[in-house]
This record gives sequence, C-alpha cells and structure tokens, in this order.
Amino acid sequence: MNNSPMYDPEIPRNYYDNFGEKEWTRLSRDCPGELLFHVHMDVFRSHVHQQSSVLELGAGAGIFRKELVKLAQQLVVSDISEEQLANNKSKMTELGLADRIKDFLILDITNLKDIGDNHYDVVTCVGGALNYTFDKEQAAMTEMLRVAKPGGIVIIGAVALFNSLMRFLPAIAEEKQQFGIDATKWLIDRGIQDAEHYPVENGNYLHMMKSSDLDTLFQGHRVQIIEKRAAGIFSLAGDDALNQAKADQELWDLLLSKELEFSKDPTYLNCGANLIYVARKL
Repeated sequence: MNNSPMYDPEIPRNYYDNFGEKEWTRLSRDCPGELLFHVHMDVFRSHVHQQSSVLELGAGAGIFRKELVKLAQQLVVSDISEEQLANNKSKMTELGLADRIKDFLILDITNLKDIGDNHYDVVTCVGGALNYTFDKEQAAMTEMLRVAKPGGIVIIGAVALFNSLMRFLPAIAEEKQQFGIDATKWLIDRGIQDAEHYPVENGNYLHMMKSSDLDTLFQGHRVQIIEKRAAGIFSLAGDDALNQAKADQELWDLLLSKELEFSKDPTYLNCGANLIYVARKL
C-alpha cells in the first residue's frame, strides 16, 4: 500500500490485551457476530480436514479454536496478544480441549521467523490481524504463504471497508465535527484510521480493506485463489432489524442460509463486515 502509515505492533497488542474476555464472546453475543461465525465456519469446514496440520494466526481468545481443533489433525494457536493467548488457553482448558492443541505461541504475522518454510497444510489468519499491519501488509502475506506447504491452503480475512462505513456512519458523522471533512474523505477513500489523518480517541488504528486490496496483496505470489467470500452481509440491516429477525427462528434460519449463499456471490463481495480469501500455494 503506497504512502501507508508504519506498522506498530503495540497497537493491536494493546487493543486486544485491553479487550480481555470480550473477544471470547465477540462472535456469539449478537446477531452480526453470529453471521460472521456462520460464514467463517463454512469456510473452515470446506478446507480444514482430519489430516491437516493447521497454524492459526491472530487467534484471539479462541472462538474458532473449539471448532478447528475438531476438524484438524494438529492445531497450533497463536496471537500477538499475551492476554488473548492466555484467555484462549484458559477457555480450551475449561472445555477439555487444551491437550488437543499442539502449542500456544506469541507470533507477529509480519515476521514468522521461528517457523520453517513449507511447514503447515493450512495457515489461517481471519478477523482483523492483517488490517493492523499497514506498510507491512505485503510482508505479512509473504510470511503466511512461506510457512504453508506447497499445495497447502492459506485462509486470509480482513475487516471490510464498505460495510464498516455503512454501519458506523453515525460515529463518522460525529468524528467529522472533530477532524473535519478532509479526514472524513481520507477515511472513505483510503479506509485508514491513523494518528496523522484520522486520530480516533481509542488509538485503534487500522486499514479497513476492499477486495481490490487483497487482490493486490496476492499479486506476484504463486497461488491459486479458490474462494473469495463476504461474511456478515446482513449486518448492513442494523442491529434492531437483525434482533427482530432472530426473534422469529424460521426467519433467522432462512437468513443464515441466505447469508451463506450471498457470501459466495461476487456481487456482494465488498458488502460483508469481513472479507475472506482462500488460496492454494502453488
């Protein structure tokens, strides 16, 4: 990404250290989270198999772990946040699953120097870890592909720009009064919250992405893109509408099935709360 801010690993580390146990319930405590979980698990079930060795990067507190460990032969869990990794291990212990995880590692996705080349059948990094890496985005992509085996699968996710702008427009309108219209234009055009151009109070600086951003990151690598998915498309309806829909189980079941259907349709690729790309390393 040209003229991008510099990556500061302390930003995601501090943010998720302070997030605490809320990360464990992030995808189960509300309807938008349930939509995200539903699509991500559909992707994992399609590409993680009983013979797979899996490296999970940016694992957080482990909401996917309890499912991935049942799908894979071997699972290594990692995160940049010691707090989240500790929560992850604690939750897996509570569920009686900790002994099925090979290791819990503190890893920064921009530098996986302690992992050898061509090591894992599946490398997954979904959610927001990539969004924090700014000028190291390409380094992160290169590292994740490096540690995957030839023929292996890399599952990359990112927080998406369009959905974020739509859902958080009221906050953006308030922030325009603080930062001015040039800052608002910067956010909409670039998807970047940073200290220079869009200094949000919580310091949670990140690059919200479009599908074209992920396309660019994969360019020049020897990969075959297998899937491009959107997750959380129906979150554009807003929390009130989703809560009303979920009160009718028949309707909610229909929306979940349509969420999966729409997630595979290129028409809606940039409409989800998250983007998910699945690539095979050649």
